[in-house]
Amino acid sequence: MAVNVCWVLIVLQALLVVLFAVYVRYEDNYDAMKYPLFQDIHVMLFVGFGFLMSFLKRYGFSSVGFTLLLASCIIQWAMLCQGFARLDDDYKIRMGIVSVYKADIAAGVILISTGAVLGRVSLMQLIAMGFLETVVYCINLHLGSEVLRAIDAGGSMFVHVFGAYFGLSVSIVIERTNNADASDEISLRTSNYSSDLFAMIGKYSMTT
Repeated sequence: MAVNVCWVLIVLQALLVVLFAVYVRYEDNYDAMKYPLFQDIHVMLFVGFGFLMSFLKRYGFSSVGFTLLLASCIIQWAMLCQGFARLDDDYKIRMGIVSVYKADIAAGVILISTGAVLGRVSLMQLIAMGFLETVVYCINLHLGSEVLRAIDAGGSMFVHVFGAYFGLSVSIVIERTNNADASDEISLRTSNYSSDLFAMIGKYSMTT
């Protein structure tokens, strides 16, 4: 029986709201100097990744929509996952602008992995991959940065490499279980002038 994606998303959002209400407490003070960084990462996620994923002509519209949906869900989930690693004595998560843009970076990891499986997984599979990968990413980040004290300049290891190899691993698993004709898959992975143009806009938004 097919799973109704709409109801799954409603249930997930309801659970996230409950978790936020129970565990999250918001900081009273804020640093306005850090707000532009939050804005820049948001543009990179929703505009940069969104249009960059439209390089496949068949999945141009779905890739933009999937990016918006996936990033908005993962940002909330990542704030909780990263917060659980540093609970206060009263078992509450202190949330501020720093927590939000760190969660944005976590969403970027999932969107990097999405590039390896785009057009080969359903929306439900993509959401499941995103929620699972977020947990693994937060554990890996905590072990690497807090326990091993590894220095990761620009997120090269914990963000870019982790996201790329996680996506490739999922892609390999899908390849082994997929019985579709190879010629049909190749024809779906082509681009055209319009898709390349939108992908260029996304790349420009990510690098400026």
